[in-house]
Amino acid sequence: MRVLLVSEVYPPRAGGAGWSTRALALGLRAAGHAVSVVTTSLGPLDSDGLDVRRLVARGRRRLTVPRAFAAHLAGEDEGVLHAQHSLSALGCLAGERPGRVAVTVRDHWPVCFWSTRISQGALCPHCGTAPMTRCVQGRVPGPVPWAAIPYMKADLAEKRAALGRAGATLAVSQAIAAELTEAGIPRVEVLPNVVDAAETRAIAAAEPGFPLPDRFLLFVGKLEENKGARLLVPTVAAAGTGLPLVVLGEGSLAHTLKFDAAAAGVSLVLRGWAHREDVLRAMGRATALVFPSLWPEPLSRVLLEALALGTPMAAMDTGGTREILEDGRSGLVVSDAASLSDAVRRLAAERPLRGRLAEGARARAEAFSPAALVPRYEAVYRRLR
Repeated sequence: MRVLLVSEVYPPRAGGAGWSTRALALGLRAAGHAVSVVTTSLGPLDSDGLDVRRLVARGRRRLTVPRAFAAHLAGEDEGVLHAQHSLSALGCLAGERPGRVAVTVRDHWPVCFWSTRISQGALCPHCGTAPMTRCVQGRVPGPVPWAAIPYMKADLAEKRAALGRAGATLAVSQAIAAELTEAGIPRVEVLPNVVDAAETRAIAAAEPGFPLPDRFLLFVGKLEENKGARLLVPTVAAAGTGLPLVVLGEGSLAHTLKFDAAAAGVSLVLRGWAHREDVLRAMGRATALVFPSLWPEPLSRVLLEALALGTPMAAMDTGGTREILEDGRSGLVVSDAASLSDAVRRLAAERPLRGRLAEGARARAEAFSPAALVPRYEAVYRRLR
C-alpha cells in the first residue's frame, strides 16, 4: 500500500506529534508498505532510510504551510494521505479527493484556537465570545485584543469544515473523540499513537550525554501553564523527598521554576531542551516521573515512552491520561495537587511500589505497540483507497 504521512512537525527536532508520526512511519514500513513523509520541518532528507520530503514554506505559517502541502500533493494521485496535525490537515483536505485523506487529531485544534483549552491558567469550557474575550488577554498584542475574536472564530470554523470533508478522523484518545463528536465532526474513531518499546529501551540503555544524579525526580515537557509547569516545584517541595528535580524542557515559565525552586529549597537541574535519546535515557534512570499536566491531555507521548521504559509515574488525571495509565497498576493517577505530592512521596520512598508499577507499565505498553496498532491503521487506509 502507498501511504503519505503529512506533517508540519517531524524529527529531528520535534515534540510528541513529530515522534509519533515517525513511529507510525517505521511501523508501516516494517509491515511492507511504501511510506513517504512530507513535512515543512527542517532536517535530513534520508531520515531512518525513509523518503522524507522537506518543503519550504516561508512567511506566515497559518497561510504558507497548508498551501505548500496542497501544492506538493496536487500531483499525488496514488495512495492514501494521512495528515498528522492541523496545518497538514488543511493542506491535504484542500485537494480534489478529500475522501482519501485520514486526519489524526492530536490536540484540541478543532475546538480551541490555542489548541490547549487553557485560558488564564484555568480550563476553558468552549470558544464562545465571552470566553474568547478572556483568553485573548495577554496573548494578543495591542490595545484591543478582543478585535482578534472574529478571526479566531473564522479560523476554527474553517478547520472544522475541512475536517468534516476527511475520509476518516482519527482521535488519539476517547477524550479527544468525545469533544470532536460534540463539535459535530463526523466519522470519528479512536486510534492511539504508536510506541515501539523495543527501540525505546535500546536507546535508553546507553549512557546519557550529560550527568544525572544517582536518584532524581524527572519532568519532561514544555515549561508552560498547560503542562502544569507552575505546579511542578510546589508539588516536589510538598513531597519532601529531598531528591533533586531534573527538568528537560524549555518555555516561558523557565525563570519562574528557578525562582520557585530557590525559594522552596528544591535542588533543580534545569537542562532545557534535550535530544530525544537523552530524554529516554533520563527517563530510564529516573526514580519517578512527575506529570503535573493541567490541560486535557490528548495522549501524552511522554507517558507512552515512560510506560515502555517501566518508569514509575505520578500523573494528574486529565484528558486521556487514564487511557494510558491504570491507577495502581502502571502508574499513580491523582486528581489534585496535594494528591500528586503524596504520590511522588510514595514513589520515592517505596521500592516495592516502584517495582510493581514498572512491571505493570511495561506490560501496558504492549497495547500501544506497532503489532497492536498498525493493523488498525491498515484497516482505515484500505477503506480510503
